Amino acid sequence: MALPSSGDNPEFYCSDTGIWTPIDQMLFEEARIYRWRTSYREPFQFFALGMPISMVRTVTGWEGEWTAPFQSGLLTFTIEQAERITLETYLFPDKRKITEAGYTQMIADILAEAAACFQHCGAYLKFDSKGFARKTSLAQWDYIDRSFYRLQQWFRDIQARPLRRLTTNDQWIRRENVKHVTPALLAWSERHPGNGMSREIPVPELVWSGVREDTYSVYENQVLLRQLRELQHLLREYQSISLDAIRSKAGYYLDRVNGWLRSSFLQQLQPHAGSVVVSQVFRKHPIYRNWFSWFQQLYQFNEYSIGLQSSIPLKDTYHLYGIWVFMQLVKILRENGSLLNSSDLFTLEQNGLVLNLSETKESRIKLVGGATLAYQRRFKPSTLDFVTYTHDMIPDIVLEVEGKLYIFDPKYRIDRNLPMALGEMHKYRDGIVRSTDGSRAVEEVYIITPADGKENSILFGNDYMQKHRMGVYTLKPGEGNMKLAVKLMDIMRGSIEVMI
Repeated sequence: MALPSSGDNPEFYCSDTGIWTPIDQMLFEEARIYRWRTSYREPFQFFALGMPISMVRTVTGWEGEWTAPFQSGLLTFTIEQAERITLETYLFPDKRKITEAGYTQMIADILAEAAACFQHCGAYLKFDSKGFARKTSLAQWDYIDRSFYRLQQWFRDIQARPLRRLTTNDQWIRRENVKHVTPALLAWSERHPGNGMSREIPVPELVWSGVREDTYSVYENQVLLRQLRELQHLLREYQSISLDAIRSKAGYYLDRVNGWLRSSFLQQLQPHAGSVVVSQVFRKHPIYRNWFSWFQQLYQFNEYSIGLQSSIPLKDTYHLYGIWVFMQLVKILRENGSLLNSSDLFTLEQNGLVLNLSETKESRIKLVGGATLAYQRRFKPSTLDFVTYTHDMIPDIVLEVEGKLYIFDPKYRIDRNLPMALGEMHKYRDGIVRSTDGSRAVEEVYIITPADGKENSILFGNDYMQKHRMGVYTLKPGEGNMKLAVKLMDIMRGSIEVMI
């Protein structure tokens, strides 16, 4: 449908050209704030991608501000005046935008470094990091340790209401104990007339009749007993390894399993022998289904894959970029021999081994000389070594070396916003202090961004960094940054010398 007349046509202010441009001629760029105006005086509604745009009345008409979404693609404006008008245009990527190929490269880089760290972690813990069915492995123990509490809850629920069925067994019983007169009993009485004590009591003293009893001897309980005995055997194997932390926990879990095996409803059962099939109960019963699924996963570690803990939509590229930068720093430290233990990076969920990296959740790896590299480390007034005196602070990446903190903050920002972003880093330098004497704990702060630094090149220079102990590094998928690697190793040099 045609747009309103030129006088009523909304105009957007283009900061690059400095002029007001009609909406049908405007080139929109994602993640930017645009001012708009129109001389149309009557009330109307203005939508972008179905979301209303705020506006205020002015002397000449209406005006407002609109923030473009952080995702390029088709852009639809809707104007509802006397009639409904729709305009389709395109939202272009901003200059810092990582392409789809770069996005894919970040995913590949993260998972490749995760695999390398897992191999390093497996070697450090003296485990076969690949794992295989029916034998102990690091991945299997991690699964048991992190999900045993769920198994414990499920067994409590099963123990409170175990499956059972009503069975009928034919046997000789005394006449007065007969509770149900069945067709079989009547037929037996007709076949044996005159065997009673008298005409008034024609039924004999002993009668061949069926006795109904509840039994827990059902297929699902037999499989459960078999699985518990397998878990008992597996935990005994973990009790025999050399690591004290795993051996003590395995003993605790084994005591729990031994207690479960003494449950009354399991005493009359024999474990299931033969192949195990998925019954309707294992498919549909809410508790038995979870129980069965847990044991199915217990041996699925012959082939495992490492993935991210949750899917990250394309519009949240900034989140993925932060994880990617962290893993790139881990890679630099690992290749230079500074990595000791990266096991805290991983967790095990129902769908497999995943990187335990997410917003507001701290993950920390151990480096040589007692140094650490942390993702989303939280500082607050009650933390032990370092505290804040205002509010909680969570820098993205914190490198701690010999009691000094170095902060690297990934920022998915364009060049023109970098000075403001770097100014925000002062809160870390001034707000995080040592708990012992209140002295500043943060030595240096740096921003890592995909921006090229053409507009604020001074922030990327060595002179600026050496003078102010802060600055900006460029890091893009598919491209390394030797300056950043050298900076990391300079910080770690003192810690490495201590090890030597």
